[in-house]
Amino acid sequence: MVRSIARHVTGKRGRWAVIAAWLLVAAAVVPLQPRLQEIAADESDTFEARSAESTRVDELLDTRFPESGWSTSVIVYQAENVMEHTGEITRQMEELCATETLPDLVGVGSSGGITCGDLGHPLGPETPPSSISDDQTTGMVTVINGKDDTASVERDVAAIREIATGPDGEGGLRSWVTGPAAFDADRSEALKGIDGTLLSITMALVVVLLLAIYRSPLVAATPLVVVGAAYLIASAVVLGLVEAGVLTVSGQATAILIVLMYGAGTDYCLLLVARYREELRARGEAAPAMRAALERTAPTILAAGGIVIAAMLVLVVADFRATAEMGPILAIGVATMVAAGLTFLPALLVALGRRAFWPRVPAAGSAPARRSAWERVGELVRSRPRLVALASAGLLALGALGSLEGRETLDFTEIFRDPPESVRGQEVIREKFPPGRVAPLDVVVRSGAAADEVLAALRADDRIAEANASSQTDDQQLISLEASLNVDPFSEEAREQIPGIRELVKEAGGGDDSAVLVGGITAEAYDTNRALASDARLIVPLTLLVVLAILVALLRCVIAPLYAVATVVLSFAFALGASSLVFTHVFGQPGSDPNLATFAFIFLVALGVDYNVFLLGRVREHHRSGMATPDAVVAGLARTGGVITSAGLILAGTFAALMAVELESLFQVGFTVALGVLVDTFLVRTLLVPALAVWLGDRSWWPRRPAPGA
Repeated sequence: MVRSIARHVTGKRGRWAVIAAWLLVAAAVVPLQPRLQEIAADESDTFEARSAESTRVDELLDTRFPESGWSTSVIVYQAENVMEHTGEITRQMEELCATETLPDLVGVGSSGGITCGDLGHPLGPETPPSSISDDQTTGMVTVINGKDDTASVERDVAAIREIATGPDGEGGLRSWVTGPAAFDADRSEALKGIDGTLLSITMALVVVLLLAIYRSPLVAATPLVVVGAAYLIASAVVLGLVEAGVLTVSGQATAILIVLMYGAGTDYCLLLVARYREELRARGEAAPAMRAALERTAPTILAAGGIVIAAMLVLVVADFRATAEMGPILAIGVATMVAAGLTFLPALLVALGRRAFWPRVPAAGSAPARRSAWERVGELVRSRPRLVALASAGLLALGALGSLEGRETLDFTEIFRDPPESVRGQEVIREKFPPGRVAPLDVVVRSGAAADEVLAALRADDRIAEANASSQTDDQQLISLEASLNVDPFSEEAREQIPGIRELVKEAGGGDDSAVLVGGITAEAYDTNRALASDARLIVPLTLLVVLAILVALLRCVIAPLYAVATVVLSFAFALGASSLVFTHVFGQPGSDPNLATFAFIFLVALGVDYNVFLLGRVREHHRSGMATPDAVVAGLARTGGVITSAGLILAGTFAALMAVELESLFQVGFTVALGVLVDTFLVRTLLVPALAVWLGDRSWWPRRPAPGA
């Protein structure tokens, strides 16, 4: 099959047909990009566990209650004495009620209840805010709008901020627009342009590194064209599946899709280009050289891509939606990239001919570039394999100890690197009002008779500051209650109270677990942590088994795949531990994104094993050609040292591009994966794996243990 593909993509007519097909399809789907970004910006249901009780509460509130689909913003006013500014606050409330830029306005909450809208009543001449702090410095006004889709929320929050005084204030009165709607609007704003930013940074990094590696403009540009076309087509496929209802997509998923495709895709391109350059020196002509290079590298690229695809698809089993939706999207991206790397790239290079490497065109019969540095590393490994292996493993284990320090989970107000207005407003509320009022628990009760008992139990509990009935469904089968905690609802202490509160309300509701459900932001955080821990227990062993099975099939042995996987897991542990120390003591980020460990594990294991595939595949090739295992290791390290190091730098650079994003979660994923890739590149693949291969000798190929030349 590979030989047939190689003949077709390098043929005189076939190459042009392949190039035309990829370019035409990529050009045709360019207009679809804005639509995908628009859909991805809505992450309202992304960070939830599918089976969680809090998710069920959200679904009931969204579908069964009259206020389903409403969005709530809170204007926080602050002054030396906010009551002295009730005239100005009233004027702003009147403007909110009258403005045409809030077409779906339900009402504005004041001290008299809901004003204006279908539920409202007229404002008085000086109507104070609905809540005033004890020191009279802070007041709150609630604005309810009738739509909660992303576009409407962004429009409504922008209109409210235009009318409100603003954080800079006028006449001594300042304001911040916060609340659930403002959080969604600010997160959406942080995601706007994220793909363009990442594309620009990633492409610039790739160009600089490729120029430094090959010093040829055409060879540097070719992978960008190939990966760019593959990305456009993969994005169009994702969009089609999303609009068909097969997949969901978020801004986080599209951001990681970019860095993964450009990072891993460029790596696959580098592997083929490096082998093609070798074959050009041996054969002279472009088409025969490419056919030979493709036949040699295609199995390795297919195996490497297959490992990443399989690892991504394992994520589908996750209960946490942000994890589960990522799997098929990234798998589509990598599969498209592998297809482009095995067809579009070789066709382009053959069409360009030897001049692709201008001004450093490899001459037929010329000696390859010296690899003395890699040969010296290989000789060190061969002379002292045990010392090198133990020292490398010890260093990785030492870094992994950083995870023992422990870190809290990022709370809702810490997800932005530069806190927007919504976060600053919530901090004011947290300082001036009972802490639980920032994010009350939502309690849904199935029967009206039990609701009174549940409400009484909540009011009598020391953990609850206040509890009130909120709403009722049209069929009167469900009643919603709101309960404010006595502690900061974003804290670890608050999350630890959720199981006890659930037990309390279920007992008050008659003991039926389905009769009373507890949700809200604090409950979602508790359920998320449980779901992520459960997902990890399932995803980690499944991923390791899948990766190991593919390596065994590729290398046709057991021992080498075992230490190839084990060393990558060790480098993951190092990256997680070392990054934890850096986040806490250098960046001042004591909180950790709950997705970090799972995402870092998947990316580092899948991508790190790729480098071991590149190395061990070449070692096995040399061994089968007649070399003893130690010699094959030195030769394989010398041949792959430059290309794998280049690939590692590019992959680390593309993931590091995530650090330019304003969301803390993507910053942490980018830093950790970039660090792990660098460790894989310069320590695991360069020293640890070769040392283990030399130490074990022919036992690496057990159970076959073929003799050299077999």
